[in-house]
Amino acid sequence: MARILIVEDDAASMDLALRIVRLARHEPITTMDGETAFAVAQATRPELILLDLHIPRLDGFAFARAVRREMWGKAMRIVAVSASATPPDRDRAIAAGCDGFLAKPYYPEQLRAAIDQYLPAHAKRTHKDR
Repeated sequence: MARILIVEDDAASMDLALRIVRLARHEPITTMDGETAFAVAQATRPELILLDLHIPRLDGFAFARAVRREMWGKAMRIVAVSASATPPDRDRAIAAGCDGFLAKPYYPEQLRAAIDQYLPAHAKRTHKDR
């Protein structure tokens, strides 16, 4: 079971992501703003972060840059999940340190595929072995 941090300030989007992560038999951790998410990521070291880019107190771009500056965050996987899905938004997210990008709205299968794609191999093995 992998720890997946969901950083989302929209209740409906958070609920959907939570259900998908739980159905995939992973442990969800949730926050609604960037400052809290940074503290939670530092304390819990999730294997994957699902990151809305437009969150309060520290936007997703600044959050990703801050995580990447830390030794503990350099290998952490971050997937931006945003309704701002223009090519410049995607490029900006990747430049900030995100490993991938998923546009909202998405189908549940798309989020599940992103989790499977970006979850580190050791976390996948742990999940499959249980």
